[in-house]
Amino acid sequence: MKSGKSELRELVVSVVIVNFRGADDTIACVQDLQAMDWPEHQLEIVVVENGSGDASAEKIRSAVDPSVRLVESPVNGGFTGGCNLGAEHATGEFLAFINNDARPDPSWLRAAVPTLLADSTIGCVASKVLDWDGVNVDYVGAALTWYGMGYKPAAGSAYDCGAEEPRDVLFATGSAMITRTQLFRDLGGFDERFFMFYEDVDLGWRMNLLGDRVRYVPESTVFHKHHASIEKYASYRERFLLERNALMTLYKNAEQVTLDKVLAPAIALAIRRGFATSGVDTGVLDLQRNPLGDAEPTLELPKHAVAGAFAVDEFLSQLRSLTASRRDLQRRRVVRDHQLVGLIGNFLEPAIPEERYLEGHAALVDAFGLDDLYSAGRRVLVVTGDPLATKMAGPAIRAFNMAAQLSTDHDVRLVSTQACSLSDPRFVSVHRTYEQLRDDVKWADVVVFQGFLLLR
Repeated sequence: MKSGKSELRELVVSVVIVNFRGADDTIACVQDLQAMDWPEHQLEIVVVENGSGDASAEKIRSAVDPSVRLVESPVNGGFTGGCNLGAEHATGEFLAFINNDARPDPSWLRAAVPTLLADSTIGCVASKVLDWDGVNVDYVGAALTWYGMGYKPAAGSAYDCGAEEPRDVLFATGSAMITRTQLFRDLGGFDERFFMFYEDVDLGWRMNLLGDRVRYVPESTVFHKHHASIEKYASYRERFLLERNALMTLYKNAEQVTLDKVLAPAIALAIRRGFATSGVDTGVLDLQRNPLGDAEPTLELPKHAVAGAFAVDEFLSQLRSLTASRRDLQRRRVVRDHQLVGLIGNFLEPAIPEERYLEGHAALVDAFGLDDLYSAGRRVLVVTGDPLATKMAGPAIRAFNMAAQLSTDHDVRLVSTQACSLSDPRFVSVHRTYEQLRDDVKWADVVVFQGFLLLR
């Protein structure tokens, strides 16, 4: 997408909705956005009519307020292309995305924007997403498998309405997120090679690698019908996109030491996943199991069975352009993979409870030693009572050097309880009051401190 430096309006949120043959849902979403508890002069709604090839544009234009900006695309650019096109037309300081089949809670933006205003290290707010009736979970957190598929823990389970606290996550769901417009543009927006699926995983992973945090804010809530768009496509196409995009996400974002271990088994697992979940017995081609072979010149397979193979082939077709993207990202990254282990979650999650698939997953984990893939890093908090600046006293110098050494293998935060004007790309360095420090202590696996910190 274009990354122009146009003047953005302060405190204005530009909400982008992508429409593809869902005009009724889109109109309802626009009306719900306009009914939110958010100042009208700080809200811009951009609807992208994404090449539906029907009367959607006319229907939306006649039903919504003239203040809503309607952008018509001549082609269906997928969710990624539609969102990026909307972002190019946005004029607000903040940029929000919401699915057209979603309904924002009245406090959706009011709960999210203060988080972005309060902390410049937060690049994106991930909203809580429940089903349409608010009964079941769609998104309350993020995780990533070793084979590149992002997933949403607890998705589909009953929402218990329990107390939740804001926390950092690896990615926000594209169905409801708020970010900084200029940051989104600087990152190149969603990767349009993805079309749809896992583009949000890729974006969040990129943000984290480049030092911009993604913050889950449970008070920022959206209700989602879920999969209203993909139902317009055949399900085997969904499987193809999921398999291909998982490989692209992994290849772009994983650092070299991680990629060397996981790429080959991830490709193998994509093939096994297709055959196992489609009930295909590949023994028909095994001369040891079927020594007489097959007299038929063709073998009929369901499309689901070969979606993984087609995905691998398309991944190979994209490899040169993906390699260029990978080199640029890896050159600029400031956070290593093991430093994100707390955000990655259970990376050994197999995702599919099918016996033959699980056998293949377990074999790959054992053969390639994947169970300790991210085990090197720990979250280490180093605290000093002296100011952190270009000129420092002895205790602050010692704390800084410890943070620098530990950051080679760990995710480190260096905190001063006095003042901080120092930055270092290897770790986070900040000033915290004693009260604010409690959140950092909760975050850390290990705390290294000086002086009388325990007395406070």
